[in-house]
Amino acid sequence: MIVCESRGGRGAVFRRGARVVALLAVMFHCGFAQGEERPEAALEKIRTRSLDILGRSAASENAFVRSAAARAAGESGDPRLIPLLKKLAGDVYPTARLFSLQALEKISSEEALTLALRLKDDSDIWVQGAAIEALGRLAGDEAVPLVTPHLDATDLTVRLSAAAALVSLGRRGNLSLIEDALKGSRANSRYQALGVLGKIGSAEALNILTDQLEDPEDEIVYYSLKALGDKAPPESYPRLLKLVHHKNPSVRSQAILVIGTRTGGKPLKGVEILCADADPMVRVSAAVAARRMNSDGCKGVLEAAFQEPDFGVRSTAARVLGEVDIEGRAELLARAMQDGNSRVRTAAVRAAGMMGGSKAFPILLSALDDPLQVVRTYAAGNLLHLLN
Repeated sequence: MIVCESRGGRGAVFRRGARVVALLAVMFHCGFAQGEERPEAALEKIRTRSLDILGRSAASENAFVRSAAARAAGESGDPRLIPLLKKLAGDVYPTARLFSLQALEKISSEEALTLALRLKDDSDIWVQGAAIEALGRLAGDEAVPLVTPHLDATDLTVRLSAAAALVSLGRRGNLSLIEDALKGSRANSRYQALGVLGKIGSAEALNILTDQLEDPEDEIVYYSLKALGDKAPPESYPRLLKLVHHKNPSVRSQAILVIGTRTGGKPLKGVEILCADADPMVRVSAAVAARRMNSDGCKGVLEAAFQEPDFGVRSTAARVLGEVDIEGRAELLARAMQDGNSRVRTAAVRAAGMMGGSKAFPILLSALDDPLQVVRTYAAGNLLHLLN
């Protein structure tokens, strides 16, 4: 039960799971809003301001800000932003087009399919590849004749996307194209092939990824672990346990994250050792894994990460708080919003949106006044998500 005292002394009680708007209204009633303005009117002002911020960001001369507007619109899940996303889908900056497609898929499958059909021949290979993969997800078997010609594309990125879409649609023979890229000598091609296998996620694809954990190149092992993510098959477990002692901290970090998703919530003996690792990123990953394992080890590690001089560590710690619940989580994110580095604040505001609930609201609301437009943009998108 959630209880707060009103200024008149009467208790306002709402059951957990009540609509977010009702919960936010309680917050206003408890003194969060200033003056005598009705909560409904105050919330509508926030919606209007958030939509205005996203509109201004979408029209910015800064391509990075326009791209952030597209991604934030997707995080909002608000259908009112479909026209904005359709406009950004024609942006001259490829990342804005890419994020618009990804955002539309979160809001409207129909609109996303229409856009994917348009972008499957985009001038940018990454946008084109994403559109082809989206067709595989959204159009079903009707995508086969649309995707197949791209198997002969000049660029490998597009060919891999086409193969991945077709494999996902049951055309398993196209897996050989991805395996060929994995056996090639070009590192970037191998990295891309690993990522595509992770997206496919079939038992066959995951077994191929598991075999790559024995590769002598650290980067291949690292990208294989990232591709496996939370889909690692049981037979990969012995190799994962060995990799948590790898000489490369990036490999150790990723290995413990993968293990943390595969223990079924059971604590792993020895995870606390990695929480004292010499590398701060490994410590953060170990703390996340410990939480996923319901281990009481690694206490204080995430809190300490916000004191690290490396902003990359601080931003990573802020980002993971979007999915990892620890005591004082909201307070840590609020503190991260005061960080002098914009990447840390951006990670914190997006994490607050992922966290959701009443404690996220004041963090996001204050972020609407952040000096950086990108931070304001993500705050607006996530506030709209809370208010929907």
